[in-house]
Amino acid sequence: MMEKPKGRYGVHFSNAPGLPWAFTSRNDEILRLQDPAGLRRERSGQAHMVRERTRQDTAMKRRYVLILTLLGSLLLPWPAARLETPLTTEEQTVKDALQALLSRQDDAVLRTNERALRTVYTRSGSTDALRHARARQEFLHAWQAARRVKIEGVTVELRTPAIKFSGKDRVRVTAVVSEAFRYRQQQRDAQQEVFGLGTRRWYVLQKERGWRIRSEDYTDPLDQDTRIPGEAMPAVNTRELAQVEPPHVILPAAERAVRYADTYCGAAPGCGNGRRYNPRYNDFNGEGGDCTNFVSQSLRAAGFRQTGKWSWDAGKGDGTRAWSNADGLADYLVGSGRAQVVGSGTYTALTHPLHNGSPAPISRLAPGDIIGYRERGRIVHLGLVVGRSPSNYVIVDTHTADRFHVPWDIGWDRSTRFVLLKLRYPEEQRAFNR
Repeated sequence: MMEKPKGRYGVHFSNAPGLPWAFTSRNDEILRLQDPAGLRRERSGQAHMVRERTRQDTAMKRRYVLILTLLGSLLLPWPAARLETPLTTEEQTVKDALQALLSRQDDAVLRTNERALRTVYTRSGSTDALRHARARQEFLHAWQAARRVKIEGVTVELRTPAIKFSGKDRVRVTAVVSEAFRYRQQQRDAQQEVFGLGTRRWYVLQKERGWRIRSEDYTDPLDQDTRIPGEAMPAVNTRELAQVEPPHVILPAAERAVRYADTYCGAAPGCGNGRRYNPRYNDFNGEGGDCTNFVSQSLRAAGFRQTGKWSWDAGKGDGTRAWSNADGLADYLVGSGRAQVVGSGTYTALTHPLHNGSPAPISRLAPGDIIGYRERGRIVHLGLVVGRSPSNYVIVDTHTADRFHVPWDIGWDRSTRFVLLKLRYPEEQRAFNR
């Protein structure tokens, strides 16, 4: 029997019957939720082995769930099939309270208002959760100062697939939280820009002059470096320079990859498909992380042909190592000639011109390229470049956590090494081979 996950902030969660680390929503939709312990297993190099051990046990269950889902969609009209059972009055009160708490938390973090932040949490038992909020506050303010950016506000929305009361004064909530961050460069006539974050979170709320947060557990995209001891801190230098190479020609295949990423990037505001993943693929958030699976899906949608080393097996509900492992995909793309490394190093090294006068390596990236995030010698995360913001910042879409048009370095530590992969899309490959 697999151990129930215990996340960074010390909360245990029960499993849904028969499915590891999953919750069943009120319309019997199986929603795979992000498991921070699983993410750490991927980063320790064990995620692929974990999937191999559990694949046989879960394959039959996945097929059973798929059959039930398909039957339900056939028996019900499509709009009705997507409707969720309304919350009870008590559940709706809890959901409204949690949304208000998270909005107040984000506002206090942005304004560095310690007094307001404390009102979000219970007076006892919430030490770890409050410490996490302060760490998020510290990172955001350091990043804004280093990049000359001002985050002006956050809009919070959430779904609550599971609400479970423990008496009258305590409740456990599983939430999918969507945050839209409004930001602006600190320069004259700069226009407001928006990026989205989506996270799966587990809360324990307790009544104390109204509902307050007692504990929380989630992998925070604003503190992504879980393999680095301590809290993440951004590189302390000015933001990337505006110098770029001549305009890139965006191939149709790269455009397809970007469209796919924007459609299926998940719970982040701005993502399409009702802020849900593509149901044709399994979601590995509970089994080590889904970032590489997502990038592989985008490349397949762009027209890259599957191979023996890089493929998805719909019957088994799993992909090869190159399909679903960050280090494995990067090695495969470079080794097969489908990509080349155009830069590798720290944020500072990649955002300044080279000694020979060439533009900064980050300027060579175009929509459809890939950024790898390396910790302690291993690529532990991948993001798909989807373009540049109006202020010329490279932006990415990802899974684990879900990101929509997010500045490529936010949430990563100053010691993180980045790997810039320039993709050779199918049209370019055919021209290259002639």
